[in-house]
Amino acid sequence: MSKLFEAVTIPKWGIEMTHGRIVEWRCAVGDAVTAGDELVDIETDKIVNSFEARASGTLARILIDAGEEHSVGTLIGVIALGDYSDEALEEFIRNHQGGSVASNSGDSARPATTAAKDSPATKSEVRIAPALRRKLDKAGVAVAAVTGTGPGGRIVKEDVDRVLAQGSAGGTSDATSGQAFTAAQQKVAASLSHAQSTVPIYHVRRQIHVGPALESLRNSLPNASGLLTLLITQGVAAALDRHSELNVQFDGNAVIPVSGSHVALAVAREDGAVAAPVLTQVTSLTDEALAESIAPIVERARARRLTATDVQPAAIAVSNLGMFGVDDFTAMVTPPQVMVLSVGRVQIVPLWHEASASFAPEQRVTVVLGSDHRVVNGAQAAQFLASVAELIEGK
Repeated sequence: MSKLFEAVTIPKWGIEMTHGRIVEWRCAVGDAVTAGDELVDIETDKIVNSFEARASGTLARILIDAGEEHSVGTLIGVIALGDYSDEALEEFIRNHQGGSVASNSGDSARPATTAAKDSPATKSEVRIAPALRRKLDKAGVAVAAVTGTGPGGRIVKEDVDRVLAQGSAGGTSDATSGQAFTAAQQKVAASLSHAQSTVPIYHVRRQIHVGPALESLRNSLPNASGLLTLLITQGVAAALDRHSELNVQFDGNAVIPVSGSHVALAVAREDGAVAAPVLTQVTSLTDEALAESIAPIVERARARRLTATDVQPAAIAVSNLGMFGVDDFTAMVTPPQVMVLSVGRVQIVPLWHEASASFAPEQRVTVVLGSDHRVVNGAQAAQFLASVAELIEGK
């Protein structure tokens, strides 16, 4: 029997992704689609990316409306690959939904999720995705206290985020009358709090002589900005090639090798959260190509426009606060990454030179490597950091 339908499900973009929110359907039910067409925009806590159709045919059913959040693998639509009957479509959906499917009165061109749009849901019939319900439960907010603004009174992600940002569902208290956390900040705070309490992180620190390498970059890239970030990123990527045993991620259960010299950059976003877009295959890029790659990816991160290609797996992130006058600091490792390199400002310090028996000024930067001790031991961290320094100082 030939295949009649292609399931459209929430994809898994990255190890950490467990849920996705439908932002916008690019096609309507009944539209012809071609494999590779942008079918639906899906948002995670990191990116909004378009999911492409994997087969050509007709969009026969949309099962999840824009604004709803569901777990990875959830059936959200169906593409018909040819002629089909309503009964065959319903059976296909039942098989992918564990036997549960909304009735659509036999109209295959009508989304199943529109069945309840004509009558708002009552408080005793609250419509909310399981992921959003868990989010409210975790925050100690009653579902009944949230007003749904989605189709048929359904509680959507924006409703939950609004209530959590207010600090309570019933009003504003003294504790919540100040500036509220954004939803993105809440997610980052929860993730880092969990990491802080469960991941054994330690730090090693050293200084790197960056004067000659920075001067060389200034001469070859006179119009480029962020040269320290560029230089550190190059050193980290080259060190990953040298210490391939550390070029891994750890999901809490298994060590997963990372293919390529990928380095994440910590970027402060416009909504107050921090993103970590990934520069890929850094060691294969020239100075010019890397400089041209950094500015656009940082801008996309700040504007929350990262794509799936910007969030590839990486073992390490670089966090540079030197531009703010910070001497040194210790950033948090964000799982599944296993390392983070904190970079301070460039300082001119006098160092004693035996050959000339005199002090001479040198441009030095203090870097601090944070590591997950479950994967990276102290000797490995020290050797990795030594390689970063050697590779930068030898440029």
